[in-house]
Amino acid sequence: MATFASAWVESPGKISYLEQDVPIPSATEVLVRVKACGICGTDIHFYHDLPEKRLTPLGHEVAGVVEAVGTGVEHISVGASVVVQNHIPCNRCEACLNQRQDACTDMQTYMEGQAGMGTYLVVPQSMVVPFEGLDFAEATLAEPVTVALDLCREAAVRMLDTVLIMGPGAIGLSCVPIVRKQGAGTIVVAGHHLGTVRGQYRSKVALALGADLVVDTAHPGWKDLLHKRFPSLFDRVIVTSPPKTLVDGVDLAGFRGYIVYDGISYSDDTISFGANDFHFKKKRLIASHAIPNWGFPQAFTLLRERIIPADSLLTHRYGFQDIPRAFKEYQATDQEIIKSVVEL
Repeated sequence: MATFASAWVESPGKISYLEQDVPIPSATEVLVRVKACGICGTDIHFYHDLPEKRLTPLGHEVAGVVEAVGTGVEHISVGASVVVQNHIPCNRCEACLNQRQDACTDMQTYMEGQAGMGTYLVVPQSMVVPFEGLDFAEATLAEPVTVALDLCREAAVRMLDTVLIMGPGAIGLSCVPIVRKQGAGTIVVAGHHLGTVRGQYRSKVALALGADLVVDTAHPGWKDLLHKRFPSLFDRVIVTSPPKTLVDGVDLAGFRGYIVYDGISYSDDTISFGANDFHFKKKRLIASHAIPNWGFPQAFTLLRERIIPADSLLTHRYGFQDIPRAFKEYQATDQEIIKSVVEL
């Protein structure tokens, strides 16, 4: 039987290539030959921390070609270019049947026994979304863009709102043009150590995407600067940076401000903030976790029309055998790096 390789974390800082049999799709499944897979911050957490303490698959920002379909598959043809959703609702639980797929209690995923950073994936037909007008590497950006769409939806930005976006990674930067389209009046992006090569490039991209101001949170007086420049603080704060930065996001939200957060840490996820200030200023703290992902058609349009220009975010491309190097270089401060993708 034919086999293929995929990338897994074996121990913290060590990636192994696992050989598996090429799967055969069941009646309602699709076999996808992976062409590109983005490296996500979650992958980096797996790589450094191995939270499950067992062999862990890498990759969930997948674009590829349909290689085979099951006998019962409809509307998806062999040869179609598709992205693969990493989680879909079951459509059977009480939440799903009450039209609350976002609250599904039995989310379906391929990530238990398969890695997106591998030659093949076999998935339910409902997990694949056809696309056109993008190359495969560009199409992998659709998944993080859907995360940005969910953050911005939860933020419910209104006309002329002041918006602070914390974390100039691919998701945070994608939020900039989205909130502008929602009607934001002023957009500030905050990032850490923006004086590095990495940080300077991210600042440049943030401004090109429509940010009005970029601030460096490594500067001791950065919050004082924002308090002085924006006395009423921010109507909406979108936090895509590590959990410990959420405290600053809460502090910088104005009266009845929304703080929307998306991020994880397996080593340092405990925070504290003043409850009285939060209560008396009627602030709102909202967690965004874009599982299941929604908005892929919107994401494709944003990328195709260069509202979110893929070439600005997609800075590094690696071959399949270069995955260990890609992970080591992911957080390099001496490179103009935002988003890395593995091409197969």
